[in-house]
Amino acid sequence: MWTGRETLGSIEGAIGKLYREESQLDASLKSAVADTERLRKERAEALRELARVKLDEMAAGRLINSLDAGERRAVQILDDYRLRIANITERRDALFKEVAGAQAARDAAAKLVEEALAAVEALRAEAEGKVQAVAAWREAKAASDAANAVAGEAEKKAANAEAELGAKRKPYDEDPLFIYLWQRGFGTGRYQSGHLVRVMDRMVANFIGFTDVRPNYAALIEIPLRLREHATAQRAAAAERLDALSTIERRAMIEAGIEPRERALNEARHKLAAADRTLEDKANLLRKADDERTSLVSGGSNPAYDQAMTTIASADAKDQIAALYAEARRTPTPADDAIVRRIEGIDGHLAKAEAELAGLRRTAQDLAKRRIDIERVRDRFRGAGYDHPHGTFGNDRDIADALGRTMAGTIAGQILWEVLQGGYSTRGPMGRPDFGYPTSPFPFPIPGGDRKGPWGGEWRDPSSRGGWTPNGNDDDFSTGGSF
Repeated sequence: MWTGRETLGSIEGAIGKLYREESQLDASLKSAVADTERLRKERAEALRELARVKLDEMAAGRLINSLDAGERRAVQILDDYRLRIANITERRDALFKEVAGAQAARDAAAKLVEEALAAVEALRAEAEGKVQAVAAWREAKAASDAANAVAGEAEKKAANAEAELGAKRKPYDEDPLFIYLWQRGFGTGRYQSGHLVRVMDRMVANFIGFTDVRPNYAALIEIPLRLREHATAQRAAAAERLDALSTIERRAMIEAGIEPRERALNEARHKLAAADRTLEDKANLLRKADDERTSLVSGGSNPAYDQAMTTIASADAKDQIAALYAEARRTPTPADDAIVRRIEGIDGHLAKAEAELAGLRRTAQDLAKRRIDIERVRDRFRGAGYDHPHGTFGNDRDIADALGRTMAGTIAGQILWEVLQGGYSTRGPMGRPDFGYPTSPFPFPIPGGDRKGPWGGEWRDPSSRGGWTPNGNDDDFSTGGSF
């Protein structure tokens, strides 16, 4: 079984491994660009040599000038492309090291929170066990339970009356004459009308028997109100009894030494929040570098590389080169035949180098896609609050398998997310959740809360209190969660 923090660590470890693979691939990509650049230079030099051998001085000069111009521009662009790859790789590696360091610091801070929370919980449970033997606590507990039961019954009666009110008042509400007189306050001190209207209203009231049914309608509306007031009063009384009980419990925890542990937990939470902010800042810089690298290695959005290839193709497509090959093949001179064979050999190597380069670029894009897929799962994981100290995953083997398959690209990140959801569970706090804390279950968000309490990753806010509810049912991957 993995804790939430350990599971998050395994996800971040997978992302780190893919980052390292990308860096290794970038080195190969840089080398492939250099090989292509070298072969292009060799090919251009061989063409110059062949031109000098087979063409007259004027024709050779024009061709060589054309080749030189194309080569210089192409080599310049390719060299710039290679340097840009080297630069972004160096920057990404440096940023990744900073992010990895920030992740380690965040993980250490999260571990301190877990340890501080466990210390508080252990002492709370110990104090709870001891105070139950105290007569004053037993009396206060019995009074609190009794008051809570009374308040619960009063709230139930009020809710039932409110639910029944709609059906019971329907016949009255659907009688337009009755509602007219009721809304005007006929028969009460707030009724005000002129003489003629009073006469007409009295006739209507006599006609429908308003004076007889009005008390029934008033009581029908009044009863749920009075029941709700009574329920509110009983709940307030129950809260007073709970306050009295919690005062005894709080005193028992203080005597046991809870305050230093609570301060340690609070300090640990603030350190975790600071570590989170540092990690997010560094991660944002790394994401920007990732975007720049993605643009660089992708074919359609890489104008520098495409421009280099266009420049070279333009230089190679001159009619003079076709005529040069034809002239070399027509004559039996061994020297020019050797140069042609060398050029053809270079062309073969060049085709392989360019194919390798294209393959490396496709692999780079695929690796980036897989990494981003897992990063989205990681962000979603934290957005759901699955790294909470009480979070656990009983299917750690399934998670490790799904994580490995997502890294390999054989399954999508959505499948990994579903595996994480399937294995997620939480443990409750040690002892009674509200022991010593009447206004909230605990001074730290714990599982089992409702939407009024912290939601998902909000538990990391040092000021958050009350029940904590994970938010793991949203199937939208674009959560925008923090790193």
